[in-house]
Amino acid sequence: MTDTSPAPAAVPQPLWDAIRDLDLPKRHLRDLTAHPEEAGEILLDAVDVLRGRDEGAAHALARALREHAPKAGHRQFATHQIAVMLRAEGRADEADALLDELLDSGPDRGVAVLLAEDLASRGDYAKALHCYNVVCRGMLAQPPETVAELNRLGLMPLLGRARMREALGMAPDAHDLATRSTDAYLPPLDARADLGGAPNPPLDTAPRPGRNDPCSCGSGRKYKKCCGSPLAR
Repeated sequence: MTDTSPAPAAVPQPLWDAIRDLDLPKRHLRDLTAHPEEAGEILLDAVDVLRGRDEGAAHALARALREHAPKAGHRQFATHQIAVMLRAEGRADEADALLDELLDSGPDRGVAVLLAEDLASRGDYAKALHCYNVVCRGMLAQPPETVAELNRLGLMPLLGRARMREALGMAPDAHDLATRSTDAYLPPLDARADLGGAPNPPLDTAPRPGRNDPCSCGSGRKYKKCCGSPLAR
């Protein structure tokens, strides 16, 4: 018998209609009931869990999120998840088409981090640079001298941008020079206690964000699904 139950509060009915017959992980169903306002984040995480046991359900859930997630950023992340799954299946042309769609639509900062690393790893430096410029837009609007105030994680997007510019044969600009100078004296990320973009505090004064805590980059996603993901790192 088809489930015709109404969607939990704050979950769009079209999204609920598309996913309620899927065999979602019980933990995510509990979280969805308890925190429907976090439906997009909860279901994006469920996609990754389902990939390990039911690729078809993972695809279906990601497609539902791509169409009906409550926030545009969540729809973009779902599109990226679909592209990753397609590429793993050898459907590179379809994956590339989705990535081009994200680029054309203007990715938000969190998605741009993932796209930049993905594109750079495949040697598409021009598109990767475009994504790094999206991520670094706020920092590039500040004087280059402010780069010295960033900690290791805050510097990482600027380092990626500088590397892409170098790979493309571009002369370093003032922010590139400030980034390289700051990189030379900052300790490795694993030696840092904080993961934000604020000025460097003394070591070991703040705890590392938990994987389920909001990412310090401001994307609105959990750390484990944004700057704390293996791809973003």
